[in-house]
Amino acid sequence: MLLEYLDVFISGMTIGSVYALMAVGLTLVYGVSRAFNFAYGSFYSLGGYIAWVLMMLIGLRGGYFMVFALAIPILMVFGYFTEKAIVAPLRKRSDWEVKVMMITLGLALFMDNGYQVLFGPRMKSLPPIMDGAIEAGGIYISNQDLMIFILSITGILAFRWILNNTRIGMAVRAVAQNPDGAQIVGIPKDKIFAATFGISTVMVGAGGVLLAQKYFISPMGGWDILVKSWVITAFGGMGSIRGGLYAAFILGLLEAFVGYWFGLNWVLFALFAVLLTTLAIRPQGLMGKWG
Repeated sequence: MLLEYLDVFISGMTIGSVYALMAVGLTLVYGVSRAFNFAYGSFYSLGGYIAWVLMMLIGLRGGYFMVFALAIPILMVFGYFTEKAIVAPLRKRSDWEVKVMMITLGLALFMDNGYQVLFGPRMKSLPPIMDGAIEAGGIYISNQDLMIFILSITGILAFRWILNNTRIGMAVRAVAQNPDGAQIVGIPKDKIFAATFGISTVMVGAGGVLLAQKYFISPMGGWDILVKSWVITAFGGMGSIRGGLYAAFILGLLEAFVGYWFGLNWVLFALFAVLLTTLAIRPQGLMGKWG
């Protein structure tokens, strides 16, 4: 029984690491722009489909290094120019946050139907990043889960390094704290908004590549990720990156154990139950602050 629980724990930590990677991206966009991106789940599917195209049609089967090397700039450019094309023009209007939610919802529906037209309704799958398993004391850890965890944590650490040690990272933090003040001192806040949108697209798209090895890619599969990312963001505290990281691992473990004990149909119920209980006790989330 103990070994089974350890297996579930490892699975939860693996899923939680990818959720953390994706939730940080959503938290970044909200923290900088105070707008919610409803197309976030569709960007997750985009990452999975890009990886599938690269592997199955160009012949990079199993070459995940090349997949990430090609997918990351594609996702960055897509996210950057998506913000420039459909989000930036709305920022000059009143109640622009609501309008952004509506237009990104429309974008999500457009993208998901586009996936169905281009790739068909049938689910796609990706080969494991690494075969085999590691055995330690009767516990088996698949190399696939280990690599997913390592790559997710690497992505989070890379994001943290960029945020703390680069000019664009410091500019992002400045715009998040005070957009008008940042503009006054010469930081081009419009470009920073677009850059954060691009970075978040890379993070959720990378999550799509990683989870596509464990689950299937489908045209409407991003909605589940959107809901979970929103739950993690609200649970951790809106705009709090550290809170989002803690929440992602907590809810990843919760998902694994609830699925083990009661079945996958109860996962979303459990996630929302924990979210509502937390918000009833602490409305600002785990590490959020009153605005």
